[in-house]
Amino acid sequence: MSTEHHEHRKEHFARIRRAKWFLRFMPRRARFHRYPLIGRFAEMARKRDYLWSFRTESVRPALYVGAIVAMLPLLGVQIAVAFVLALLFRANVMILVGLQFITTPLTAPPLYYGTYHVGLIVMETVGFDTHPHVVQNDEALIEELESIDDSLGRPERTWSERWGMTLFALALGGIIVGSVVGVVLDLVWRFASGQADARRLRRVIQKRRSDSTPTRAPPK
Repeated sequence: MSTEHHEHRKEHFARIRRAKWFLRFMPRRARFHRYPLIGRFAEMARKRDYLWSFRTESVRPALYVGAIVAMLPLLGVQIAVAFVLALLFRANVMILVGLQFITTPLTAPPLYYGTYHVGLIVMETVGFDTHPHVVQNDEALIEELESIDDSLGRPERTWSERWGMTLFALALGGIIVGSVVGVVLDLVWRFASGQADARRLRRVIQKRRSDSTPTRAPPK
């Protein structure tokens, strides 16, 4: 076995090990039936090859949609939502569902706090009236805001309206932050794919050169 072939095999198995490490949290085809709720659709999912394809047309929508869903306030039903969206967008379900593990009971509070404020900033930037729904512990500030509303003739927001605006800020911020995360993941995917394509091209060129090199005839 040549040194070049040996190095190629080492690189190949190294990529397999990295892929297995990355995919260990993802719903692989053979283990899909073990997932709660969506596991009952395992037989149907296995028949749809695009759910398991790593072609660009299946990976890219999975990166964007998966990142956005991970940032939305859907903790508890994210995997089910991700599975439905994978069917709708014909996206890789392993990546789309795997990205939902970004949001856990430990990471959700800081993530939602951040996306809420991003949504709030955008709403205020476009002129949306947001200050009446901000929950504060400062009673004096609340009274001051209420007095401003009264002086301007604005009706006091109801409890449901305040929660509605809070959820809207969370959803808006989640879409924005998720889209940014999707762009970053897409760039990383393109770079990694480009590097892999370049390595394959170099190997093909080297093989063709070695095959075209004339062999010297043995001395008589």
